[in-house]
Amino acid sequence: MKTPLTPLEPVLRALHIHHSRPAIKAGDLTLGYADLAGRTARFLTLLKASGLTRGAHVLLISPNTPDALLAFHAVPLAGGVIVPLNPAFSDEALGFLAGHADPVVALVDTACLARVGGRLEQLGVPITEIGTASDLDARLGAVSPAPLELPDTLDEDSPISINYTSGTTSDPKGVMVTHRNAYINLSNLLYHLNLRPGSVYLHALPLAHGNGWGSAWAVTAAGGTHVMLGGHETHELRGALLTRGITHLFASPAILTPLSDSAAPLTLPHPVRLLVAGTLPPPQLLGHLRAQGFEVLHGYGLTETNAVMTVTELEAADADTRVLSRQGHPMMFGGQVRVVAEDGQAVPADGFTPGEIVIRGNQVMKGYYKNRAATRRALEGGWLHTGDLAVVHPDGRVDILDRAGDLLTIDGHSVSSAQIEAVLYRHPSVREAVVVAGQDHADGSCAVAFVTLHPGAGVRGDELRSFCTPHLPEHALPQQVQLVAELPKTASGKVLKHVLRAQARQQALVTPL
Repeated sequence: MKTPLTPLEPVLRALHIHHSRPAIKAGDLTLGYADLAGRTARFLTLLKASGLTRGAHVLLISPNTPDALLAFHAVPLAGGVIVPLNPAFSDEALGFLAGHADPVVALVDTACLARVGGRLEQLGVPITEIGTASDLDARLGAVSPAPLELPDTLDEDSPISINYTSGTTSDPKGVMVTHRNAYINLSNLLYHLNLRPGSVYLHALPLAHGNGWGSAWAVTAAGGTHVMLGGHETHELRGALLTRGITHLFASPAILTPLSDSAAPLTLPHPVRLLVAGTLPPPQLLGHLRAQGFEVLHGYGLTETNAVMTVTELEAADADTRVLSRQGHPMMFGGQVRVVAEDGQAVPADGFTPGEIVIRGNQVMKGYYKNRAATRRALEGGWLHTGDLAVVHPDGRVDILDRAGDLLTIDGHSVSSAQIEAVLYRHPSVREAVVVAGQDHADGSCAVAFVTLHPGAGVRGDELRSFCTPHLPEHALPQQVQLVAELPKTASGKVLKHVLRAQARQQALVTPL
């Protein structure tokens, strides 16, 4: 017998058997699994009454709240496809993507309504307000619960969500994540993160970012507790880690860097299993996190792979700290990850020869919504072409160097910006470092570094450049080190390198500061 693979099946199991366990905590609010099951069943009734049919799209624009998490359960159980948009996107991006996604109904937090309400009205999309300031609780209390069961004729290869990779309006890429994709992702998270009944997961990532890297369904399936924050300020994260019994956390380096500030040391009351991914973390950050009491797993993935695809193992990381800075092996059910040269052949596992990461497996997306050309390019030859450059070490672990577009060519040499950044991160004053291509006085390419410092640090740019000299060949030294208060970032915390490249080109710097 064959039944569809979907994360909804283990989610339903948890809703049925964990009635007495806490499911969601947000501030002073605690919802048990019985409460979550009841709210989900009533939300199904509301969604179906709003006209939601099998395969239709439901827009979600909300910060991390209990109602947003409820939507991740109720929408697919009602047969719909959830399309979460990050509220940190610009108003223009939210409006454009709201139209591109073709929703039949929109779930909008009251705090976001003024930003998108007019656009949704133009599109003729009915709005259901959610959030603490809405009347959703009253509306749920006025309807009868629907049966909590899998949708009829569910197809495991149909989308469960569409996740937009950015807020761009030029070439929108809505990643279609299938039920099968999400099920495999859930299985990997349960295995590698050891999520279990009693686990307490802190939602530091936006749920709109790759469905919280799959945490929206995996934590529920495990019978764990979702802890929601009112915001994502550093003091709120610190407070939750110290007082809320947190056992698990997924986060990007952008979220974690402030937690490792030496001026405000953090010591956890008990170990917290941490999955770090999103961008390349500096080795010093990983070391600080381990010293604070985090059990660090370093992963790699893309929205197109339904979030994290490879991971280090805790045992290996404990044995050799150098291993922790690598992105590791494919997860248990992740599929195949190769690093290939331009001719498509695998590079040798020598830790030196670079190639592009290509991926094939059950976590790879179905395609981009309404973007066949981009889908063909991304999935050419039956592999997902990531655009990420890496080497493979003799132990088989992948080690990312750069995005293909971020590799610098200086005096005929290929230079990895990540390798220059790694040297800058060795300086104790450096909080963040990003290296991009600039122009030197001879109209050639050079490396330009943009650096933020830890509070109270007084180092100058020329001192940081001198610090790099013993560790890099002459051609790889940054021509200039610019000290900045903040780095430009996307809604998900990734640095906008194109903005920094433009700044470097405009200034055409000749000598370091």
